[in-house]
Amino acid sequence: MKRIALIAISIVLVTLRLSAAEQIQIDSAEIQELKGKAGKWVQVNQRTTLQYIMKEYGCTREDIYALNEIAGKRSLTGNYVFVPFSAELLESLASRGVARTVVETSDDEFLWPVEKVNNISSILGLRGGKFHTGMDIPAERGTPVRASMEGRVVFSGYLSGFGNSLEIEHRNNFITRYCHNAVNFVKKGDFVRKGQYIGCVGSTGNSTGNHLHYEIRCVDVPLDPLDFLPGKSGLLMPHSLKNWK
Repeated sequence: MKRIALIAISIVLVTLRLSAAEQIQIDSAEIQELKGKAGKWVQVNQRTTLQYIMKEYGCTREDIYALNEIAGKRSLTGNYVFVPFSAELLESLASRGVARTVVETSDDEFLWPVEKVNNISSILGLRGGKFHTGMDIPAERGTPVRASMEGRVVFSGYLSGFGNSLEIEHRNNFITRYCHNAVNFVKKGDFVRKGQYIGCVGSTGNSTGNHLHYEIRCVDVPLDPLDFLPGKSGLLMPHSLKNWK
């Protein structure tokens, strides 16, 4: 069975290398997308109230509740909600040259789940006598986490040890995992685009500090994410490895 899984992975890797590159738009700090709507993830609190949000972004309470699939009129204080931008606001942003980030990628190429990565604190392999199934990316709490590839969310919830976690199923039997999140934006069943914001970095579960535990699996076999992600020159790695390029 293991041999069959390895053969399947080899075939998929060859397929990935044959994909043609194209330019796509991914979420930025200024503009994000959910279910085809342009807008922004905002945390409702005493300062950023729902009334302030509706006035600032030109939307209604009904727009927010419907897009976020929130039943009734329960309080949103303390929660993150996706706020759709009005047509007028989008026109204003466009006139000022504010747009989503454009990257060159291929259909089957993975994107880094965190935009600015300076170092990797832990990699795939043995760690403390146990097998570490992914890599750890240190980042400040609240840093956006992006979907590495388009797909469907198959898990969104609290996972013992890993805290708030997400699993996204992709083509060719790939799954990506994003763990220790401060908050998950998307829920099970949601379809997400490549580069879409899906949560925020945190330190939930068994964690010694804010970071993202990230995995790439194929037919449920954990693979080294560094074999799939675009190279980053000068990226600092654990002391056991040289700088990766």
